[in-house]
Amino acid sequence: MEKLSKNYLWMAAANIVGSFFSAVVGICLARTLMPEALGYLSYVFTIVFFLANFIDLGLSTYGIREVAGNKARFSDYVSEIASFRLIIAAALAALLVIMSILTPDVWSIKMLLFESAFLLLLWACATEWAFQGLEEMRMVFISLAVTGALQLTLTMIFIKGPGDLLKVPLIYFVGAIPITIIFLRRMHFKFKISLDSFKKMSFYLTSSMVIWSISVFAQVYNNLDVFLLGLFRSIEEVGYFTVARRIVGGFSMLMMFLANATLPRLACTFAGKDHVEFRRATHKFVRLSVLLIIFILFPVIVFSRQIIALTVGSYYMPASAPLSIMIAGVALVLFNLPYSTALIAACFEKEVLKQAAASAALSIFLNFALIPKYGMIGASISFLSAEALALGWILWIYDKKIRAHIHNQKGVKKW
Repeated sequence: MEKLSKNYLWMAAANIVGSFFSAVVGICLARTLMPEALGYLSYVFTIVFFLANFIDLGLSTYGIREVAGNKARFSDYVSEIASFRLIIAAALAALLVIMSILTPDVWSIKMLLFESAFLLLLWACATEWAFQGLEEMRMVFISLAVTGALQLTLTMIFIKGPGDLLKVPLIYFVGAIPITIIFLRRMHFKFKISLDSFKKMSFYLTSSMVIWSISVFAQVYNNLDVFLLGLFRSIEEVGYFTVARRIVGGFSMLMMFLANATLPRLACTFAGKDHVEFRRATHKFVRLSVLLIIFILFPVIVFSRQIIALTVGSYYMPASAPLSIMIAGVALVLFNLPYSTALIAACFEKEVLKQAAASAALSIFLNFALIPKYGMIGASISFLSAEALALGWILWIYDKKIRAHIHNQKGVKKW
């Protein structure tokens, strides 16, 4: 079986097992902690996950691409990137500790903030991205399976009621420690702080910050609509739209795994000037996207009402209309993803950033123009329009940059 097919299978398996354990742990916590304690946990974790965005700064995606192009330096990349992320995480952890001391919130929130500071340090040491660069996707599956199983087991043993709230961050921490340590040892990690390493990180950040900015812009036009709905419309409508958003979010997670499965192969073949394999990998990604649209997205559009009734109940039936519109937008993303991933693999991430900024600007304009009058339907149309612009832009840039680059290479015919 060819390498790319194996990558897809292992990343699909990782997505399934990770989603399963995450869902089961979430259900266990919801049933045992009860609404008030779960609210405290969700409030704190929202803060922690927001801060976690500033640990990575696009370095994981950058690292995947660089390791794929130069596998001999994988240990150096891991040591340099993980060390830098640890320094950032330590600063953010200190900020959380200060917040836990100074915040006027209840004692539970103070303690949760303090405990969660250690999670930031652990996440900085994550090295699954390096295994993706090496195209050892089975290690990503092993990581999610082992960590998820440990966290679920510890949750079922130690979380019996709301009084166990403060154990939750510790369970997440302890459950992730074994894989984190094993992977660091396998990658021959060495903590590096030197002038030379900081110079290298400055060079890495010139590309990784562009990649990170792409995700930031994507978050703008993927999250602003909920905020504006709460500002201009009823809370009930926010609840309906949230259901549609969460279903779309599930597809977004799947797409992220597919992109990460393809990126190393594209980066490796482009760096090695193997343009035939580069085109073949891109085309295979396109074909997979078409199959997902036909066999998964299209049925969701057709049976949106039944899906909503079965999962969250008929009370949320108004979410079916915005869900159908947004799934059409997801189909555009699936067409977009093979080409945008190829552009990033070929070091044209600045072009993808321009597209993300343009889509974010259009989304912001349409959200303010449509949501006050049309509510969640307006928000859905805004999402669809932003993704339509993204697809057209990316296809144009791909033709301009990638096809032109390959055509200019000696002995390679134009597509």
